[in-house]
Amino acid sequence: MCTGQLPATVDEAVAGLRASLAFLNQVAASELPGVVQADCLRELAKAESAYTAAHARMLGAFAASGAHAGDGQQSERAWLKWQTQITRGAAAGAVGWMKRLAAHPAVAAALAEGAVSPSWARHICAWTDQLPE
Repeated sequence: MCTGQLPATVDEAVAGLRASLAFLNQVAASELPGVVQADCLRELAKAESAYTAAHARMLGAFAASGAHAGDGQQSERAWLKWQTQITRGAAAGAVGWMKRLAAHPAVAAALAEGAVSPSWARHICAWTDQLPE
């Protein structure tokens, strides 16, 4: 992906994501100039936002298709706990993001663009949920 080409498949995109994170986890961060560390932190924050949106979107499609039932699970939450080895609370949080962003497409788009952090997105959704129709 260093060539500027977008991945052609989901598998390629996920492989690129994992490769990028593997690199960042192995780089000698303490030896980088502060400006590079700062840029990396800003970009990782945007990536966290985009990850939150992508995960919620993929989980929403997964839930809507009922694919969790194909693995013998009664819900996407149960499937997440079993297949991704996360805690009950983390699975509930993922399902919460799925529902929250489905109800707030503008917030989902802002997250996907990295324009807002997940913590602010949560506040924005909570605030707008209090507004009258």
